[in-house]
Amino acid sequence: MNQTCYLCGSQKNKTLFVENGIPIVRCLNCSHAFSTYEQDEHYEGYWDDETGYDLDWWDVAHRDIYKDFIGKFLSAPKGKILDVGCGLGFFVKTIGTIRPGWEAVGYEISEKAVKFAREKNGLKQVFPGIVQDSGLPKESFDIITLWDVIEHIPKPHSLIQYLFGLLKPGGFLFVQTPNFPVQLFKANLKVALKGMQEGGHYLEAKDHINDYTEKTLGLLAEQCGFSSVEFSILKPIASVSGVSGPKAKLGVFLKKAFYYGTLMLWYLTFKQVNLNLTLFALLRKK
Repeated sequence: MNQTCYLCGSQKNKTLFVENGIPIVRCLNCSHAFSTYEQDEHYEGYWDDETGYDLDWWDVAHRDIYKDFIGKFLSAPKGKILDVGCGLGFFVKTIGTIRPGWEAVGYEISEKAVKFAREKNGLKQVFPGIVQDSGLPKESFDIITLWDVIEHIPKPHSLIQYLFGLLKPGGFLFVQTPNFPVQLFKANLKVALKGMQEGGHYLEAKDHINDYTEKTLGLLAEQCGFSSVEFSILKPIASVSGVSGPKAKLGVFLKKAFYYGTLMLWYLTFKQVNLNLTLFALLRKK
């Protein structure tokens, strides 16, 4: 069981939530929250489902959020973008469709997912392996993206520093990760209403090893050389995991309503109060 905060090295912490026997704690020194579960640094099991991939989730449900990102951040007619942890390759594919002037490259640790990206999505520019071993040229990308990646990595400094080196001056690293304070409130509410259920979705203590806030994500960015961090809010994924039928439609409606509510609050508070379920951060390089 890991009790050491990777951001500051302190072993003093406070338990915030216990998920099926796994404590999630907050560092008393720097306030970073993390799971005490000891996960492999380069875990490859996320794409091992032999029954097939849920394409309604990975493709259809993600279309709005990918288009929102492209509309906001890929306004230039051309550029070069790297998607790390690209999974089945649908984000890389969407860029090729909407912004053909942009060169999009993907890296994914799972060979099974890369095989799908290459054979089913026709993406020869998606490569297998750990990106730190890629040998990609330094300062060659305008934008690098980490969609739902950073929370899975126990010690991400080496990855973030490597990606910093791949960015051109003036470029940015985009990080999407759960907004921990909101997710913690949601998890506590679930337990209060229904109790802790085996197999229930709370804070994903075995998968989400690090739980970020705006403050702690900013601390990581500073430690890895980035000059500033900006936050944005994008459209939600148009699906609710583990739900089907009429409940799924209601879930998507409520998810979108919550998104518009948090977006309005964010603007009304001059971007000071972010209650969105997800953090979308731009780590900028001078």
